Amino acid sequence: MKAVEISPAYDVSWTLDTGYCHDGIPLSNGVFGALIWFQDRTVMLTINRADYWDHRGGTIWRDDCTYGHLKSLLESGEFEGARELYPTMMMNGKEKRPTRLAMGRFEVRLKPDVRIHSAFLHMTEGEARLVCSHGGSEHLIRLAVPIDKPMLLMSGGGELIESVKPMPSYSFGKTKAYFDDFGILAPASMEDGWVQELPEDPACAVWMRQVGGKLAIAAEYGADPEKAARAANAHLDSVFLSDAAYAAATRGTREHWRALWRQAADIALPDAEIERMYYLGIYRMLGNSMPGKIAPTLQGPWAEEYRNPPWSCDYHFNINVQQCLWPAYGSNLLDCLKPLFSMIDGWKPTLALNAKRFVGIEDGYMLGHSVDDRGRPVGGMWTGTIDQANTSWIAQMMWQYARYAGDEEYMLGEVYPFMKKALNVFRAMMEQGGERYSLPVTVSPEYGGSSQAGLGRNSTFFLVNVRFLCEKLLELEEKYGIDSVTAAIASDICAKLPPYTAGPRQFQEFGKKPGLELYLWEGQPLSESHRHHSHLAGIFPFDTINMDDPAQREAVSNAYKSWIDKGMGRWAGWSMPWASILHNRLGRADMALLSLHLLRELYMMPSYATRHNANYEGFCQFTGGDTMQAEASIAAAAAVLEMYVQCVRGTVRVFEGLSRRFKDASFAGIRAEGAFLLSGIKTGGKVESVTVYSERDETIRLVNPFGGRVSIRKNGAIGWTEEEIITLELHSGDCVVFENGRD
Repeated sequence: MKAVEISPAYDVSWTLDTGYCHDGIPLSNGVFGALIWFQDRTVMLTINRADYWDHRGGTIWRDDCTYGHLKSLLESGEFEGARELYPTMMMNGKEKRPTRLAMGRFEVRLKPDVRIHSAFLHMTEGEARLVCSHGGSEHLIRLAVPIDKPMLLMSGGGELIESVKPMPSYSFGKTKAYFDDFGILAPASMEDGWVQELPEDPACAVWMRQVGGKLAIAAEYGADPEKAARAANAHLDSVFLSDAAYAAATRGTREHWRALWRQAADIALPDAEIERMYYLGIYRMLGNSMPGKIAPTLQGPWAEEYRNPPWSCDYHFNINVQQCLWPAYGSNLLDCLKPLFSMIDGWKPTLALNAKRFVGIEDGYMLGHSVDDRGRPVGGMWTGTIDQANTSWIAQMMWQYARYAGDEEYMLGEVYPFMKKALNVFRAMMEQGGERYSLPVTVSPEYGGSSQAGLGRNSTFFLVNVRFLCEKLLELEEKYGIDSVTAAIASDICAKLPPYTAGPRQFQEFGKKPGLELYLWEGQPLSESHRHHSHLAGIFPFDTINMDDPAQREAVSNAYKSWIDKGMGRWAGWSMPWASILHNRLGRADMALLSLHLLRELYMMPSYATRHNANYEGFCQFTGGDTMQAEASIAAAAAVLEMYVQCVRGTVRVFEGLSRRFKDASFAGIRAEGAFLLSGIKTGGKVESVTVYSERDETIRLVNPFGGRVSIRKNGAIGWTEEEIITLELHSGDCVVFENGRD
């Protein structure tokens, strides 16, 4: 429920200066994706499917790949042996990993006297529009991916098209080399498309049909090439190529996108770049994790055509998958999380087997760092293998979903047992010394690689994950009385395992006594710029740090100063939105805003798609390249939402994260923990009103956003308060308006 209506600019003008596919307009239905880009008078149509895999290869899990064996190797300094413990399958003398495949593109050549004047993405309808001129007349070309079919439709070209050239990925050197190296036959190419046969996966037919200026492209699978071709042609048969047929075929698509945007939270801000970053981030999240479709990967359905996508376009569970879904909570698009949860649910037998093989327990779940869509390791390295935080981070996302949705059934039936089994693996990795527990073999993701520099005892990242699981299990036990045995275990761990690791502060200030700061692990401060803000994860996303505790506040404050001191020289694109949220959670709203502008300038393409490396030299060490990854552009939307509403250890903060330079701002329909929908208005630098709609019987704890007297209107009654934290019991359907109570 949106308390106020805000009309953002959902129509995005697109540049025609596109150097390659990821500069293009993205279209998607969550499975089939297209990138619309331009070269002179040619419209390039790069296509892919998010489920287009060569599943062969991957990590070989041997009988000696156990925690005990790995621990003994690491503790004895045999790091080469640890690396060799997880070999990748070899094929024709080369490592073979499962990977998403490039598919190809279609080059639509327009007639010599046709000019493309402008291009637009209409997000509310999931449609791209090109304005062209020909023979003194203006023409509108429309392109869309139907929500229910693996197709791209193009209409309105009339007599503009000179030719259409299909180009399978085998046409490009890098992809051809992969196919040749690993025994994939060249596609059977024809005038209207191609059929790609794969060694162990279904054949894929990519076919087009053209009638005048109307074009339809379909990509479908079959048990053999003939069946794949028939399936693709069946999609084409379902679309009669006329303007009326295009409108009919895309009617449901337009309605679907409109419904999603009606549900999504709106913002208004006097900063066009940040507004666009938010809305395009939400749009990309929907395209990468459309409700009812496929869980999000590094590039989603927008893999390039000229090579297989970097990192296999797989599921990276140490930050990337999570960032692809961070905005789902606050933007009120919780159903975007369900494809991931559904996929994880299907993997539970594999996760249980992983736990049994690695730590020898029957009641555990263990998720790898980098896996394919079947949950199998794409590549092996010991740091990723022992990173049980991959599992607990999924548990955190599940818990967060249940809290934001107010779904007690899901919390008790799915989240609780998942958290319990994730904790059981951590328990099996613990050691006891006297009255203390420790985790002797831990990592802080991506710090030190797979060398000796990547190993530490009691990494803060692991400790924060364990603390999160224990806190939430205890909270659920207190509320529901589920399992006293598990609660006793969680309580024991909380008492004997530290919540984080700290050591002497690095950043010394004149006149101040030495203190402590958060460390990566025991004896290891943040000694260099590090792209994964893992030692700060207790601030966000795990929210285990209690800033009301003086010792924790000091450790965080000192760690923050060292983090700033080490700088951004080794950061990646996805480091920036996470940094923005961390700055904001620590009260630095201006720095949070600057982080997003840096993301835009340094890591985003003209399309607002994000690169892994910076666009140019001088800011960080990792520059150049053409690796697009979707997570940073999506997570940026979550960072924008944090400017308006934050949920911190059971309290809701409104407008606290908004830079003071923004005197006027508003939002509508932002979802908060507890199944609340919030709207708010700020004018002239003052918060005017905050509206809260409750979907469940729940108590809201709202930090007073007015800094003084507050009027509370509920069910026709008016009350007043000046409390710093306003605590109010609400029932399902209640709508409360908080207003500035100044005279």
